[in-house]
Amino acid sequence: MHITYEISNWIYGTEPLEKAFQRLKKYGYDAIELMIEDPTKFDEAQAKAFMGKYSMPVASVCTMMTGAADKDHRRNLIDNDPDVVKQTLDYIKGSLSIGEELGAKLLLSVPSGVANVTDGWTEENQNKCVEALREIGDFAKQTGRIMFAIEPINRYENAFLQRGDQALVLLKKLNHPQVKMMLDFFHCNIEESNNGDAIRAAGKDLIHCHVADSNRKSTGRGMTDWFEIMRALKDIDFNGSLACEPLPPTAADVYASMSSARPEADQYAEECIRYLRLVESLI
Repeated sequence: MHITYEISNWIYGTEPLEKAFQRLKKYGYDAIELMIEDPTKFDEAQAKAFMGKYSMPVASVCTMMTGAADKDHRRNLIDNDPDVVKQTLDYIKGSLSIGEELGAKLLLSVPSGVANVTDGWTEENQNKCVEALREIGDFAKQTGRIMFAIEPINRYENAFLQRGDQALVLLKKLNHPQVKMMLDFFHCNIEESNNGDAIRAAGKDLIHCHVADSNRKSTGRGMTDWFEIMRALKDIDFNGSLACEPLPPTAADVYASMSSARPEADQYAEECIRYLRLVESLI
């Protein structure tokens, strides 16, 4: 097992990007996860400059999958409006290209959008999702080595993909080498019966994880059994990233937190990596 420790920069909202690089360097993180809100406006040159200045690679990139009512701002691969599906595919493809350029191993996404609690887990929606994922997987393969990972999130933020076993259903139907899955342990604490079992069931299809405790705060501040998680990751010989996303408790639209001040940012960043490295050293 080899774990890369990183933080997803989107949790710091509107702060300057360099500050996130400085924070991660200060506390000994291995890499950074970058959100791409709009591929046409993303400053690749700036990101590369900070990567070099702080010797901090980009291990992963994440999408901003807004569940907006306004179709022009909605991102959803299973939307009933074909225009929304097309603009979502275009957005993901643009983000994949940037991720490849930055040397990221993967792009992760919630297929039907955050705060989408209407498009449920139906056969029709599964088939629509698989069709879209096949197009994304083919594009990723043509682009280079970058992978695409689907993320289940809890019932209060999403109606379609909520658990690891559902992600595995989609992956089995798809059967694409470039498309795998991830788990977010905040969401797992709500939806999974046992975090370790979810990890072991995913096996080699699990290529990435998001980290926050049961209350979405830093590791050790909630009730999550991180020893069980780390043992299970060791059992499957996990060689991906644990990307931390410690946040104060949020509403269904987690992106709303991007506009909030984050006075706990440094403390949570330090707590996460110290706690996780300690647990890893003891298992």
